[in-house]
Amino acid sequence: MITRVFFIIIAIILIMYIYHNVKKNMLSQDESILWIIGAFFILILSIWPNIVIWLADIVGIAYPPSFLFLITSVFLVVFLFRNSQQISVLNEKNKELIQDLALLEKRLRDLETLKNKEKKHEQM
Repeated sequence: MITRVFFIIIAIILIMYIYHNVKKNMLSQDESILWIIGAFFILILSIWPNIVIWLADIVGIAYPPSFLFLITSVFLVVFLFRNSQQISVLNEKNKELIQDLALLEKRLRDLETLKNKEKKHEQM
């Protein structure tokens, strides 16, 4: 019973923490969805722990805690894959920004060179 209450409190604190981070723009709404799902999953399993046994039987897992490891592993793999996708997109955007910056710097140098040449022409 104490363990059940502990995990209910942990799940509620996690939900409040996620909400707070989204509200303060420290976590995007897209990222928070996965975390909220995980927190609600913890909350539901804390309130009704027999769900783990029932789901483990459906999947064919004899030892219910192994089912929790499976769910946690799937959650982490999905989360890591999603982060890898975002990193790839950000790397591509970063590459484009670096190229744009290089072009702008070249353009600025060319304009400064042209301006210096015009000043020299005016002085003559």
